[in-house]
Amino acid sequence: MTLTAEVTEQGVLRVKSPALKPGDEVILETNETEIRNTGKGKWSEIKKALAKANTLDFLRRTHEEILRDLHELRG
Repeated sequence: MTLTAEVTEQGVLRVKSPALKPGDEVILETNETEIRNTGKGKWSEIKKALAKANTLDFLRRTHEEILRDLHELRG
């Protein structure tokens, strides 16, 4: 069974699952390389990546130009 958990500001791990009942025990194993933050904290990482991408010098094109080029590629 895979459980999704939330870590509170105080470091408390909260898990909601209909399969778990009060008093149940679970074994929690972590692997530092596999711990993912898919919650609210992820937004700060996304903002950093977007800010970095905005500093790159890409050729700007409209959606019409992109669609035209795609049609030309397809033949």
